[in-house]
Amino acid sequence: MNKARLLPLTEENLHLLLARAVADADPLEVMPPVPGSIGWDPAARAAFLAFHRSRSVATQRPVESTYVIVVEEQVVGAARLALLDEGRLEVGAWIGQSHRGIGIGTAIMDELWARARDSGARQLVAHTTADNGAACRLLDRAGAELTTSGRDVGAVVEL
Repeated sequence: MNKARLLPLTEENLHLLLARAVADADPLEVMPPVPGSIGWDPAARAAFLAFHRSRSVATQRPVESTYVIVVEEQVVGAARLALLDEGRLEVGAWIGQSHRGIGIGTAIMDELWARARDSGARQLVAHTTADNGAACRLLDRAGAELTTSGRDVGAVVEL
């Protein structure tokens, strides 16, 4: 596998990210639920674009830095760093189902951590579910302190 790279999400590559999501992920894995929507119907596709535009691409005040994950010149998922408060960032990522389990999460983790440190962050926070074993293992290997409440798993990594 070629090295995974993170490229800033732009209007130009947003449609490539949507295409990867539609082809390779469930909508609930990559964005908040869309009431009344089923699968990747037109409403879900429009909501995906609006979600990313409102959070990072087309807003004067982005609430997060969003990146497309690229492997061998192909978009395979997305990652983000969102400011929570002074010195704390929330980290998140999704990888298309056909690209999971081959080390992409591990490959991008170091890059996300470096970007967080470079921004002055002292702590990363992540949220996942107990059934996302890959994310839990990745966070555990990164030295995160994991807490579980029902199905929800929280993680804190000191940088």
